Amino acid sequence: MSDIRRIIIDSDTGGDDAAALILAAKSPTVDILGVTVAAGNVPLPQAAQNALAALELAGCDAPVYLGADRPLNGEEKECFSVYGKDGMGDADLIHPVGKPQEKPAVDFILDTVRENPGEIEIMALGPVTNIALAIQKDPETMKQVKRIWSMGTAGFGPGNATPVAEFNAYKDAPAYKVMLELGVPVTVIGLDMDDEPTWTWEDRLQQMMEGSPIQRFVATSTRKLLEFKKGNGIAAVDLPDAVAMGCLVWPDFVEETTQCYASCITQPGETYGMVIFYREGFTYDSMPKIGACNVSVVSKAKKTEFVDRLNKVFAE
Repeated sequence: MSDIRRIIIDSDTGGDDAAALILAAKSPTVDILGVTVAAGNVPLPQAAQNALAALELAGCDAPVYLGADRPLNGEEKECFSVYGKDGMGDADLIHPVGKPQEKPAVDFILDTVRENPGEIEIMALGPVTNIALAIQKDPETMKQVKRIWSMGTAGFGPGNATPVAEFNAYKDAPAYKVMLELGVPVTVIGLDMDDEPTWTWEDRLQQMMEGSPIQRFVATSTRKLLEFKKGNGIAAVDLPDAVAMGCLVWPDFVEETTQCYASCITQPGETYGMVIFYREGFTYDSMPKIGACNVSVVSKAKKTEFVDRLNKVFAE
């Protein structure tokens, strides 16, 4: 049991978040102490319902806590939802038995870290508003977090909210900046880790519809995403949050990380929400010195194995 990692998952639960939650719930390498939810893919109440439904399907009784219903500074950044109005394919999938806990998400995060200093890892699958609020409320406690894993930023590739900004960072860039400046180890899994080798193509999704309850759930919950992708000439879905979770739960999945100093752009304009990575050991002519590295960016993983690994878990 000493090898089991104790994690909190912070989510804005849409279809790819749900797949990530199920992957973690089925993993023998982690113990989910709780799931905190924030608005992002969907409004806060829907995010909680989606998280509860995904956990129940996976046979996991991890509690769910309600967090932020708006960004850190209250300024909403509108983005088109590729997962439907309910974030889960608008397929009437979401009927959880359980209810969210009474304790606020920020209090749960802080209490859990206080009780387990240096042991708790946080996997952030959405805008990191809850994490930023916890930092602002009690920075000394949050400095005892063992590691934050962030499915956020474009990595070393293009964005999806804008040409340079990824959805999670764009939805609450001030919160992302607060997280980066905390000083605890942060591992970033960017959009560049979610490219074609990790996509699930339509024929595989059709096979999943004939498979286990979890496979059917995931295939159905991503149907609006498939429609969107097909409208852009790609008959496949991507699951960036599940890729990020794979980096945490599969010890051999990540093959390379790049040490960087990361800076999040919060000023209004075309680059809002962009996270710039200054690579360790790289010479920049206009800035001989950069800050100490504050993130490890996943730069190589066993992407071609991802779909088969995920489906093996979902088929069980």
